[in-house]
Amino acid sequence: MVLRGARPGGGTASGLVLYASKYGSTRACAEAIADALGVAALDVAVSEQAELALAGAAWAVLGSPIYGPSVLPAMERFCGRARAALAARELAAFVVCGDTVWLPRAGEGGERNLAKLTRLLPRAPFATAVLGGRMVVEELDEQDRALILAFYRRLGRSPDGFDRTDPTELADFADRVRTALDEGPVPPDHAT
Repeated sequence: MVLRGARPGGGTASGLVLYASKYGSTRACAEAIADALGVAALDVAVSEQAELALAGAAWAVLGSPIYGPSVLPAMERFCGRARAALAARELAAFVVCGDTVWLPRAGEGGERNLAKLTRLLPRAPFATAVLGGRMVVEELDEQDRALILAFYRRLGRSPDGFDRTDPTELADFADRVRTALDEGPVPPDHAT
């Protein structure tokens, strides 16, 4: 897991976790983080519900899986639609991926896609993380399965899938978010 920065906002009472998930791994991570923070987790694909909930929140944690060369398109669309609402809130962000340990440059894809997610946000997040997830090749649709199999072939690896979900990583990120929020605001020149 990779954690970044601190740009605290002011209490954990009024927030939520917003996520995009295609096969359920990011949903499971988002729900674990939300449970640890004592807030709701909502799928941005149900945009009306997510946008209404965001209107009543002081802060939000946004999470997306890596999907090809970027984050999931549903998260990209949500960030575009909700840009003004997101700008008025303290934000944290995470991506879920499988390259945290075994690619030639472990975590490179996760870091690159975390940067893509944070660029979609109208303000710098006060905390970020690259988290391990899971992939079951048999659960993928035909198009995604073909892409994953080709990707694994290029790496010379077996496409067995993986489960790198780590409850300790999820709890650590939730603790990092809670701590940053509890510390209160810091001057803008200290933001990361």
